[in-house]
Amino acid sequence: MKGEFVIDHFEIKTINFESCKSFYETALQPLGVELKWADESAAGFGRQDAEKVSFLIEKHSASTPSHIAFSASSKAAVEQFHQAGIHGGFQCNGEPGIREHYAPGYYAAFLLDPDGNNVEAVFYL
Repeated sequence: MKGEFVIDHFEIKTINFESCKSFYETALQPLGVELKWADESAAGFGRQDAEKVSFLIEKHSASTPSHIAFSASSKAAVEQFHQAGIHGGFQCNGEPGIREHYAPGYYAAFLLDPDGNNVEAVFYL
């Protein structure tokens, strides 16, 4: 894993907890991420093939919009992420496509979660 940046887990605060839980459960499924647990004020998500929670949301009185990029396993997974979000009633923040101005072969799509966080799925062609 030399040269690779690895994050153990991260958490965001959310005002619209139930809506955000639904958003992440819907949009991240095509990326191999599922809801691992939830209670009335927090939810943990992780890879479908692992027990570990890597991403958490927590109900809070305020949120600070963030940009979160999730790795996709393929170009098709990026497109499925976007379609799952759109079909789930969530807002597009960028259609699937090449974004060479970010990096060579950078293929991504963007959605806004109910709190206005810019959520991305990216695959390097």
